[in-house]
Amino acid sequence: MDHGIFKDALIFLAIAVLVSPLCHRLRISPVLGYLVAGSVVGPAGLGLMVNDEGSRGLAELGIIFLLFMIGLELSWERLRVIRHFIFGLGSAQMLVTGGLAAAGVALGGFPPQGALVVGLALAFSSTAFVLQILHERGEVNSQLGRVAVAVLILQDLAVVPLLVMIPQLGGDGLSMMWALTLALTKAIVAMAVIFLVARLALRPAFHLVADTRSPEVFVAAALFTVIGTSFATEAMGLSQSLGAFLAGVMLASTEYRHQIEADLQPVRGLLMGLFFLTVGMTIDPAALLHHLPQVTIGVLLLVSGKALVLTILALAFRFSLASSLHLGLLLAQGGEFAFVVLARAGQNQLVDPASVELLTSIVAVSMALTPVMAFLGDWVAQRRRLSDGEAVAIHDEGNDLNAHVILVGFGRVGQIIASILKEQGIPFIAIDRDPRLVSRLRDKGEVPVFFGDIRKVEVLKAVGAARARAVVLTIDTGSSREKLVPRLRKQFPQMHILVRARDRRQAKGLEALGATAVVPEALEGSLQLAGQTLRHLGAPAESVHVLLDDYRRNDYEKLALTLE
Repeated sequence: MDHGIFKDALIFLAIAVLVSPLCHRLRISPVLGYLVAGSVVGPAGLGLMVNDEGSRGLAELGIIFLLFMIGLELSWERLRVIRHFIFGLGSAQMLVTGGLAAAGVALGGFPPQGALVVGLALAFSSTAFVLQILHERGEVNSQLGRVAVAVLILQDLAVVPLLVMIPQLGGDGLSMMWALTLALTKAIVAMAVIFLVARLALRPAFHLVADTRSPEVFVAAALFTVIGTSFATEAMGLSQSLGAFLAGVMLASTEYRHQIEADLQPVRGLLMGLFFLTVGMTIDPAALLHHLPQVTIGVLLLVSGKALVLTILALAFRFSLASSLHLGLLLAQGGEFAFVVLARAGQNQLVDPASVELLTSIVAVSMALTPVMAFLGDWVAQRRRLSDGEAVAIHDEGNDLNAHVILVGFGRVGQIIASILKEQGIPFIAIDRDPRLVSRLRDKGEVPVFFGDIRKVEVLKAVGAARARAVVLTIDTGSSREKLVPRLRKQFPQMHILVRARDRRQAKGLEALGATAVVPEALEGSLQLAGQTLRHLGAPAESVHVLLDDYRRNDYEKLALTLE
């Protein structure tokens, strides 16, 4: 029996256990840690892992899951908002950067066809690296994050015609134009089919799955959606990552998005780590040292050239200088699709093998510099930030709320609290585990309620718990409250945690676990009923009000002692 895959899995898991805590302690991005680890354990280092088809296939799954997750955060409505940046700024970046890079390598002696392919390959930025950094910093939904995503989406779309064009570059112009036209037609038809099927089938399917109340079945459905859509788009001639992204976009408008995000987060994190590890394995320290002058010059030209082009283009799109510099430095690296394009160009004799190896090293090193460039971009932006803010504003939606309230449980009590918050103009988001209730309420109107398992703190993170002012637990399951309160207090120490309790005894326990305030419904209901009784017996309303407040002020102790 071949134990190679088990050995590789064991080494990878050991690296994951060691790298993430170490990078967290050193306050550097885990991406950089995985790259260094990949170079050390890879074929050019200690030779503990082999960069074979199996590991690369799993690593590509990491990109697929990443694109799916980013799609979950960018609903179709949001994409409509940033379409100007996708097809405007994104197209301009590809054409200008690709054209300048092609001209530069042509001057270095490349034939025109090879120069064109290399130039466009160098125009790609790293979707995986950039989105990972945006996720780590919580900036995916910021203006910078959305514009960066817009540019990356266009680059992903550009991969399809470029890969079709490469084999045709050796032929006549007519055959190349015909191949490109056919590829674009297939892409449009495939995307239309995906959107149609997803709109008609995804939400009802997830409703049936959620109704089973089985976490395993729900996770299986989410995995099937991601991988199934990816393979479907590949069968239609498109990239797998584009299919995953489209599936995420379709699910982003449903009430299941936050639960899906929470369930797939660990899978995505591990696969992304494997992707960065395999990229690191392509870096040969000995070859880098041998070609150090060429690689250094190439990396400097690539990073500075792309940063300059993106900064100028962003300024042309009326961004501030601070935001333009930040965007330029964030997207200045090469991208993972450059490896695919350069390999295809080498197979078609458009670029010689030595040049492919050198260019791959340049792209890999530039990707390794992404965390540094992102930090530099943030540093520059902080110091150049204009006092009047950004010139281009993208309107935030529900899950971009700040200082909002999260209602956990949206039954009778939760809906009453929500109506009062709405009347007072206080923003809120609700989570409930009953798919029928969530579906019914969402169909009625614009109620910000989502399906989610409140036992997972990751779901609360997905609805912006880090930015919320308070969370209100209206659920009536005691064990869930007692498990959730201490985890919330640990994860979000500054948050107000308000809880509905069954009685005074349970309330005391929840307060000890970290709840800010607890309302025992049995005692509060008794107080309200007693107050109504006194009023109907002729007691002055003010006296009744003072009496009830006295009980509350004494933390229900009088009433609790009486009941005991």
